[in-house]
Amino acid sequence: MDQVPEELALERATLRLINTVAFMSGTRAHSRGLRAVTGTELSPSDLRFIELLGNRGAVPTSTVARELGIDLGQTSRQAAQLETAGHLVRSTDPADRRRTLLELSEPAAAMLDQWLLAWSRDYLVAESRWSADDVAALAEWFTLLYDRLVTALPDKPRPAAADRWTELAGDDYDAGTRAFIRPVVGIVTWVGQSGGFNDLLELIDAPVRQTGLFTLQVIQRSGPLPVAEVAARLAIDPSQASKRLRQLTQLRLVDRAVDGFDRRSTLVRISRKGAALLTRVFDVQLTVFQKLIDDLSPEDRRRWTPLVESYVTTLLDSRGATGAFGGDLFSRS
Repeated sequence: MDQVPEELALERATLRLINTVAFMSGTRAHSRGLRAVTGTELSPSDLRFIELLGNRGAVPTSTVARELGIDLGQTSRQAAQLETAGHLVRSTDPADRRRTLLELSEPAAAMLDQWLLAWSRDYLVAESRWSADDVAALAEWFTLLYDRLVTALPDKPRPAAADRWTELAGDDYDAGTRAFIRPVVGIVTWVGQSGGFNDLLELIDAPVRQTGLFTLQVIQRSGPLPVAEVAARLAIDPSQASKRLRQLTQLRLVDRAVDGFDRRSTLVRISRKGAALLTRVFDVQLTVFQKLIDDLSPEDRRRWTPLVESYVTTLLDSRGATGAFGGDLFSRS
């Protein structure tokens, strides 16, 4: 891929973080983290559903459907299943008895609090290495970024996780650290719930959704790969990976070939058409993001860029998230 101009280094570093969060929240890796911390087993779609309701009180089913980007019938069915599992409570809206309200159950709310405190600590991994001035500068950048994201896409969910983290953390961290991690928590939860790649793919009339896009990216970075390895890197079941790959093959976005070392095995690799789609997605994403922050002064860019680059690289390396399915997703270097 072509080099990204140096003047876009801040955009490139920030998109590495945003894209990795989107990837991880859209696979079973996110759910597995929840299970490891809380012992609760949820699918990625169910976890996204209850995280959307976190600390918001009772929310109309129609609002949840709109913010999740799914139809009302699917939302109602999913809510019923989550209610049966004890994760949420459904009630009739006293102001309009035709509407159903959804709210987390007390055990689910407590579980989300435990999970929030656990995963937010991951984002503090590099903070102790920097001066108070550097931490303050990063806090300034991430606060501005979060404000720009939620302002640019007002129809997307506005998670309450950042405010809740502040309540839960209390005096466990100094003021500088709290000012730094609060917008980071906001960005991470917003990206995980927004489904922004689906909007981008719809904008360019792409034939795939976000899950297909990430599958293509994994194959491009590390292919040719056997189906089982694609499943492992996406943290999904092999049967689910096979279904995804069949669809991508039909769209001619990936090619299949017999493994030269084991002729019983099939390898998948990115096709020219698939590679062209990924390039187009990144170009459009970079252009859109560039417009979002095109008013930044050269001085602010010089101040923030090396700090963001260092933070993102340290963060992703510490989580084992670089390479085929992590920090370098959609980077062009």
